[in-house]
Amino acid sequence: MAVIGGRRLYFEALPAQARLRITMAHVWAGSVEALGSVIRLDTAHPSLRVCAPLEVEWAARHMDEIVAEAIEVWAALTRHCDG
Repeated sequence: MAVIGGRRLYFEALPAQARLRITMAHVWAGSVEALGSVIRLDTAHPSLRVCAPLEVEWAARHMDEIVAEAIEVWAALTRHCDG
């Protein structure tokens, strides 16, 4: 979990895929909504794919922070796999 741009984001690993699914918590509504995924985390060029049309502009403004956080989460998850 990370707070980026005033929003609480959750990063979830997907089995056998080099990407993290990202969801956003809407505290006022008591719900969670999919934002998208950071893909290609096993390469030097990961990128953000947004699946929430109303969040594209916000995600574009915070893309570097979201991708950087995903890289850190991915590194923590795979640290023991490189072994």
